Amino acid sequence: MIRYTIISCFLLVLFGCVDDAPRGNPLDPDSDNYISNGSLTGLIIIANQSFGIAGAVVWNETAAISVTTDTRGYFVFNDVPAGTHRFIAAKENYINDTFSVTIRNGSGIQVIRGLNGAPLVTFQQILTRKIDQYFPSPQYFVDITATVTDPNGIVELDSVWFGVDSLRYPLSYSVSTKNFQATVYKYDFPTNSIQWLVGKPLTIVSRDVNNAVNISTPFYVTRVIENEASPKYPSSLQNDTVKADSLYFTWSPPNVTYNYSYSISLSRVDAGTQKVVWTLTGLNSFNEEYAFYSYPDRPTLLSGSYVWTISVVDDFGNYGRSKESAFVIK
Repeated sequence: MIRYTIISCFLLVLFGCVDDAPRGNPLDPDSDNYISNGSLTGLIIIANQSFGIAGAVVWNETAAISVTTDTRGYFVFNDVPAGTHRFIAAKENYINDTFSVTIRNGSGIQVIRGLNGAPLVTFQQILTRKIDQYFPSPQYFVDITATVTDPNGIVELDSVWFGVDSLRYPLSYSVSTKNFQATVYKYDFPTNSIQWLVGKPLTIVSRDVNNAVNISTPFYVTRVIENEASPKYPSSLQNDTVKADSLYFTWSPPNVTYNYSYSISLSRVDAGTQKVVWTLTGLNSFNEEYAFYSYPDRPTLLSGSYVWTISVVDDFGNYGRSKESAFVIK
């Protein structure tokens, strides 16, 4: 018994005089290799897609630091203190994504987060129209066209509007043109006039099924064409009767200073119903007459009643159409 007591005391003295033994466990707070931080690696993608989002900002709200995703959508936070951290991923035209991650000492966490993109307008246009007529009065309207996409896929689109002031006019999707379109007449505007739009910032407002909304950059009406060309021959005022093989058109030019071209439309009238049988577009503004019989592949015109119109079209695509001029082909 005395022997064991002496040995125990000896060992106590021996090890009491020696430094603590090194510890190698990095998770042991007393270890020389102890790691007090962790890391977060992540990928930001378009929701419901596999494409990474480049240039998205990921903000560690808890630690008040941020990083930006690379060209593939990846990001890394190193040396993140252990604990639960709140992150916010953001990119222009996308809905912010907020998420929390618990960081553990010496460990790395990986996450994949999807951002819902708001719709995006890639093209927008408004064109003014004036249709002159004898009765009841000239008709005015505008044609609006917009190309709208969605990062999450076209099926995500819910609705598209044309916006001016606080007013919204719905646009409908055209399968043939793959654009959203609307025609709005003057009586749909507060002043019963399309001139009310001149100078006003116009926008395309779009929304997806997740209520992400995009408002386009403003665009504007370029011109309302008031002065159109006037048909001279053949003329309903003179009850003109002509032959198909010698038909030609003459008109008075508009009194304008901007660049423009002409468009001619010829329609046959049967039982009060008009059907367009021939059109000519892009005719130079220097012309004041055109011979129908010289037109290549011209249609055969049977005897009967016809009307023709001539339109002034500016470089933007706005147009003003003349009154109809009726005549008879014998």
